[in-house]
Amino acid sequence: MPLRPSTRLKGKVAVVTGSTRGIGLLIAAALAQAGAHIVISSRSMAAVEAAYEKFEGVPGVQVLGVECDVRDLKQVEQLAARAVDRFGQIDIWFNNAGIAGPYARTGEIPPDEWRAVVETNLMGTYHGTYVALQHMVPRGAGKIINLLGAGDEDSRRTRFAYMSAYATSKAAVRRFTLAVAEEYRDTDLSILGFNPGLVKTDLTLHPKPLTQEAAERLKGFSAILDRFATPPEAVATMAVYLASRATDGETGRIYRLRPGLLALLIRWLTNR
Repeated sequence: MPLRPSTRLKGKVAVVTGSTRGIGLLIAAALAQAGAHIVISSRSMAAVEAAYEKFEGVPGVQVLGVECDVRDLKQVEQLAARAVDRFGQIDIWFNNAGIAGPYARTGEIPPDEWRAVVETNLMGTYHGTYVALQHMVPRGAGKIINLLGAGDEDSRRTRFAYMSAYATSKAAVRRFTLAVAEEYRDTDLSILGFNPGLVKTDLTLHPKPLTQEAAERLKGFSAILDRFATPPEAVATMAVYLASRATDGETGRIYRLRPGLLALLIRWLTNR
């Protein structure tokens, strides 16, 4: 667990999609350490069951695991229903589930694989937001936090070549987050974006180049990742902050972690 136990989120119920590994598991564990009851999910029930051990020993916290493919609206609706059946409400919803897809020129990526990235990252965020709104708007309370990534920032010098599906989906998630926040600005909901930067996960440690040219572009990246990646503690701390009362009354804001030379590293990966 990345943080010391606290009561900052005691009594809150948090749903984190795609939370059996990587950033999602890190966020779910941090929220649990802050006292929230947690709903974790994955497309694989085996992955859900394996993740339970990460929450052992956290006093007073209950964890519910649900199999859910965020590309399927009905499954996301069932995820929310299970959360409410177990805990009575949903206070926090992190739309984290995401995939990077293959690293290659757009014309070399099979269309089905390109589409899967957009459906998971963008449509999954839409499904989660849509369902969370159904539960939060009537209560007049709740926080929806959408995970961003490479591509969510506009920059002439950062073109995100070889990552067109991922970059496109995350740019769209950013715009979607801001649009929804504006639509619900007259409520007490907080709708926020969170870009944790480059974090050591399966997504970044094991990129999938489809061609030799793509593989050549990735040489040396792991060493730079070792030196400049966002510390897990920073991601955990920010996740708890966003879910806490500190952001009550705040909406339509994008939070980004940019330690060290992270912005330069992203440009190196995508433009070289």
